[in-house]
Amino acid sequence: MSVRAELSVPEGVITPGEALTVHLRVWNESRIVDAYRLCLIGPPAGWPDAGPDLGQLPVYPGNHEKINIPISVPRDGAIAPGPLTFAVRVASVEDPAAVAVPEGDVQVGEFHDAEIEPDRRRVGGALWSSNLVVVENTGNATATVRLRVAPEAEDAPLKVSLRRSRLVLGPGERARVSLMTRVSNPMFTGTAVNWPVVVRVEQEHAEPVSASFTHRQRPLLPKAALKVLIAAVTALVAFAVLWISPVGGRKPEADTESAKGPSQVEAVQEEQRKEADAKGQEEEKAEQEKKARESAGALKKRPFQESLVADTKAGRPVAEYAVPKGYRLAIKSVQLTAGGPPTAFLFLRAAGVQLASVGVNSVKDVTVPPTLSPKENEKLTLELDCPAPPSGPPASAGPSAPPTPPTAPTTCTATALIVGELIPLTGPNAEEIKAADPKPDPKPEPKP
Repeated sequence: MSVRAELSVPEGVITPGEALTVHLRVWNESRIVDAYRLCLIGPPAGWPDAGPDLGQLPVYPGNHEKINIPISVPRDGAIAPGPLTFAVRVASVEDPAAVAVPEGDVQVGEFHDAEIEPDRRRVGGALWSSNLVVVENTGNATATVRLRVAPEAEDAPLKVSLRRSRLVLGPGERARVSLMTRVSNPMFTGTAVNWPVVVRVEQEHAEPVSASFTHRQRPLLPKAALKVLIAAVTALVAFAVLWISPVGGRKPEADTESAKGPSQVEAVQEEQRKEADAKGQEEEKAEQEKKARESAGALKKRPFQESLVADTKAGRPVAEYAVPKGYRLAIKSVQLTAGGPPTAFLFLRAAGVQLASVGVNSVKDVTVPPTLSPKENEKLTLELDCPAPPSGPPASAGPSAPPTPPTAPTTCTATALIVGELIPLTGPNAEEIKAADPKPDPKPEPKP
């Protein structure tokens, strides 16, 4: 017994991060109903959104069946541009030695991307500071990148310069670039001020990326030295007042006019207010960084593809799949294939709701209501109702009619290829759906 299969790949170039659908046709050139195990071979079999097992495909004698295989090319710099060869192994269930391996080529295109990370998130100094930034080419082709750096605030008293502003990096290559921050308007006294500095990476055919760090401008005269200086000046003024004060009974008269301006208490209160404002800004920034880390660790959306295979001959009249914890399943399409006698039926359910109940010889694709979305631990179920063949003499035969020889057990097979998307129930990637329960299809009466 030979197996005939053909793999059709769409023309054109696909950029990593995109998806395409290839088509597989399988012919049954034997005289019996057969099913074929499908297995993906090559790099796509190891990609997170694919997987090697494609399930089974039943085909009637003298007919052929077509199946769509979605493939998502990951956005990974390790995938080089150019032709990428893969294949599908098609093996007969009835005759395991009958195997066909059609091949196909996918043209992978170039994509450009980069990442930048400062060596230190905070630097400080009264007059200058230095830092390093690490630039990495995360695309799959050689790229020329340009670096630009500037303070985030236009009125910041900083001048920032880069040692190198243009880099040529191969795929996966990294480079370290030093930069210098100089203070153009130093502070002699007061409270330290934080100035954000933004480093930006620009390249052709890609969106710019940026990262930031903080330069903390400190005063030239620290608080401790300022307090000592104020105490010394106060003591000197007190000594001078005592030295020049008159001795005798006459009323002393002021020889000089007191200086106008805020008192020492008001100056200290102003400094305390500035310190409280700076502390509040730092706490708010820490809270924002905490929320960003929590968002990075949240569950993400995942493409979904699963084949439910029910086979009475293999002792599996029921096939099930449970939605993983923390997710709900948004079903996009359902493809049904089946084989068996005219009296056999298949039933497809999702979260207890019946999506299809149809004879195995009248299978059709199923349209799933958008409001039906099974949640964690809820199941997708494919069930076969394959009646046994009648035994004994016909009712019309007389008592003397010879007994009818027993017939072989009935074999039924069914496959449901379900394609959709796993969406987190909670977190920043969750999506709301309108609660609505579709009416289940009534179970048809079995044919006599």
